Parts: sequence; structure tokens; C-alpha cells
Amino acid sequence: MTGFDSHALTELELIAENDCGERCNSVYRTLSKKHQKGVYDMEKAIGYIERHLVLPAAKTYLMENCSMTQGLRNTFPKSMRLQVAETIEEKQRAEYNLGNYYK
Repeated sequence: MTGFDSHALTELELIAENDCGERCNSVYRTLSKKHQKGVYDMEKAIGYIERHLVLPAAKTYLMENCSMTQGLRNTFPKSMRLQVAETIEEKQRAEYNLGNYYK
């Protein structure tokens, strides 16, 4: 872990994984197709997860739990969001390596 608050990292990861609904299925399905084709790139996957799962989760968290004056960059900096995306990507890649693909 870097100098981030571990509670904030955990909170953001849980929100990104549990509160995304169809968005999660769409992202995981796309990544599983790339893994099946053999064109899966870990760095691109982390960026994709950050943009399509973690960033919307961070915005949702701010709207529901923070004041209107708190900014996204201060609460969840990009490096923190990328770290959360990397954790999610590692979990998903482990599932894909086991043959558990989304259909």
C-alpha cells in the first residue's frame, strides 16, 4: 500500500464491485472476451476498469456520502483509483485463468 487511507481504498473497491449492476457485467464480459481471444493486456484492462467501474463508483460515493464541496481529485486521487482497478483486475484475471468466463 502506498500512503493512501486503507479504509478509503477498501470502501472504493467494495462500491466498485458491489454497486455497479449491469455495468460490472458489461466490463467483465468485455475483458473475458479479450482473454479468451488471447489479446488481453493487463495495463489496458486496468485503465478500462478504472474508467468504467472505479470512476463511476467514486462519483456515486461522493454524491451519496460527501458534501458538495469535496472534490473527486481530493477524495479519490487517480493513483488511488488505479490501485483499486489493479486489485479488481487481478481478481478477474485469476478467474479467467481458471476458465471462469462471462457469457
